[in-house]
Amino acid sequence: MKVGVVQLRIEENIEKNIQKVNDLTLNYKDTVFLLPELFTTGFNYELIQTLDESHIKLLNSLNENNTFMGSIVRKKEDGFYNSFFIKYKSGIYFIYDKVNLFPLMDEDKYFNPGEGYYTFEMSNAKAGCAICFDLRFCEIFVQLRKSGAKIVFLPAEWPKKRVEHFKVLCRARAIENQYYFVACNSVGNTWGEKFGGNSMIIDPWGNILKSADDKEDTVMVDEIDFSLVDEVRNTIPMRC
Repeated sequence: MKVGVVQLRIEENIEKNIQKVNDLTLNYKDTVFLLPELFTTGFNYELIQTLDESHIKLLNSLNENNTFMGSIVRKKEDGFYNSFFIKYKSGIYFIYDKVNLFPLMDEDKYFNPGEGYYTFEMSNAKAGCAICFDLRFCEIFVQLRKSGAKIVFLPAEWPKKRVEHFKVLCRARAIENQYYFVACNSVGNTWGEKFGGNSMIIDPWGNILKSADDKEDTVMVDEIDFSLVDEVRNTIPMRC
């Protein structure tokens, strides 16, 4: 399975962010791309509060040659959620609403927390997902492994001043759970905050297969072989 990451500097224009994703992935086909957390809006709460249920329909503007994942603002009857989505040719599916809202970004003031963590089926394997601040809660990722995940996707907007935490924790989650870990962070200056990039594709040994460092608006792709997950788990059996 081909997996890619689209590391973006998120603009203050929703349509421009979607167009950037399409431009960057134009020459790819049959690839699963992970986008940053809230890739259409970032933490622009003034903009977010103007959105309604129709906002998610903009995901249909993403090209149909590939599959896209990430998080987006989703308006429900009881308020706003930071929701993990998958966009296939066949439609848009929501897997998870972010549980651990980050107080330093005022997420807890503008979003409702979700409930529970879930796996979903992909090509030849189960996958799991989490969003940004969730990365600091190791029990989430153990639970995803127990549920059968062989790969986990994490969209993020992680500030540059704490990006070393991001890099260490991403590798730790891959190593301790012996699965692939794909993390996509935003990058650059947005709304007075500088985001750290360093999006990564990590194998079950903890090796960094691809890293975007601090490049703005860049794509990286690698081939995932799920048999390596079984090999690692058989080589170093762990109780999870």
